[in-house]
Amino acid sequence: MSQALASKRPAASTTPTAAGGDPSPGARTRRRRPDLRAPVKAVVGLLAVLGLWEAAVRITRPAEYLLVGPVAAFRRLGEEPGYFLGQAWVTVQEALAGFALGTLLGILCGAALYYVPVLRHFLYPSLIAFDTIPKVALAPLFIVWFGFGFESKALVAMAIAFFPLVINTFDGLASVPQELKELARINRASTWMRMTKIEFIYALPSVFTGAKISISLAVGGAVVGEFIAGSEGLGQVILLANSQVDLPTMFAAFMVLAAISLALFSVISLLAQRLLPWRNRVK
Repeated sequence: MSQALASKRPAASTTPTAAGGDPSPGARTRRRRPDLRAPVKAVVGLLAVLGLWEAAVRITRPAEYLLVGPVAAFRRLGEEPGYFLGQAWVTVQEALAGFALGTLLGILCGAALYYVPVLRHFLYPSLIAFDTIPKVALAPLFIVWFGFGFESKALVAMAIAFFPLVINTFDGLASVPQELKELARINRASTWMRMTKIEFIYALPSVFTGAKISISLAVGGAVVGEFIAGSEGLGQVILLANSQVDLPTMFAAFMVLAAISLALFSVISLLAQRLLPWRNRVK
C-alpha cells in the first residue's frame, strides 16, 4: 500500500528555481528593469512646487514687477526658445570648462595633500582661507589677468568648483581601511599598484560626491563671471532683464539654469552608477 501511494506522488521538481538555484531568464529580466519610482516621485514633487507657486501668484495677484508665476516664465521661454538656448549654450561651455579644470586640479591637489604630509601642513590652511573668499570678489581679478573673454568666466567657475573636489579626494583617500593597506603590504604591492588598485578605487565614491557638488557650483561660477564681465550667457540675460524689470525673462533664465544644473548633476550621478557598480545605492 505504501509503495502504491509513493508511486502516485508527483515527482519533486528539479528545475533550478524550485531547487534554489538560479532564477529563470524571465525572472532575471524582471529584476534588471530600472526602478522608475524615484524619478516619478521627483517629477511629481517638482510639479507640485510649481503648482503651489502658480496658485500663490494667482491668489495674491502681486504686481508683475514683484513676482510672476511659472506659467509666465514658461510662456516667455516658448516665445523665444532660440534666444534662451543660445545663451544657455554659452553658459554651459563656460561651466563645463571650469568644472573640468577644477576637477583635474582638485583631484591632484587632494592626492598631493594626502601623500605629502608636508604639503598638507603648509597648504591646507591656505586652501581654507582661499575658499572663504567670496568668488564674486575674485572675478574682477581674473578679468584683469585674462580679459573679458571665455577664459575669465571659465576660471571663475573653476575657482568655485575646485575646493569640494580637494576635500572629497583627500577624505576618500584618508578613509581607506588599514586592513587593505596591510593586505597590499603583505602581498608586496608596489606603491603605484597600491595607489591605483586600492586607494584611488576606494576613494572614487567620495570623489564623485565632490563632483556632484562642484558641477552645480561651476554653473553658478560661470553666471558670476557673466555678471562681472560678460556680453552673453544667462548671466547677462538676468542682468538685462533686471535693468528692464522684466521678471518673466528673469525667471525664465532661472528655470533654464536650474534645468542645466539638474541635467549635469544627473549625468554625474549616472556616471557614478556605471563606474561604481559595487557601491550600495541609496534608496
